[in-house]
Amino acid sequence: MLDPAPETILARALAQLLADNELGVYRPDGDAYVNPEHGVLIDRPLPTTFDACTLVSPQVPIADGRADILYRVQLFTRLKGTVADVKAHAHAVFTLLDHAEYTPAILGISWAEEYSRTYFDADTQKRVAVAQNFSFRGRRGH
Repeated sequence: MLDPAPETILARALAQLLADNELGVYRPDGDAYVNPEHGVLIDRPLPTTFDACTLVSPQVPIADGRADILYRVQLFTRLKGTVADVKAHAHAVFTLLDHAEYTPAILGISWAEEYSRTYFDADTQKRVAVAQNFSFRGRRGH
């Protein structure tokens, strides 16, 4: 079996970090999530049946010189509730990752920061969403 791509390794580490900080439930073994759990999913279609979930979507990394690389990840979170609920969750994720050194401590990552955030109005099931985009400065070959 091939080793996963660095961006997949980063997505898995972020999913576990969210779970460790009680910002969702991550099951790396692929077991199913059930409502009302806040499932943390990696790079797959957003399920229509979950009221609370965070989708971790790694983007194509960008080379930065000969030794550095910029990893980018989007966290798309949907919660049943109000805009205030999703803003509180987004702020908790921001506090965990923005301007954080060595977080997560893989791939030679030295710095993380949020570079954009977009809120979405409630859907017909009264689920509000936010998309947060983060960059992680790492080293090649880790």
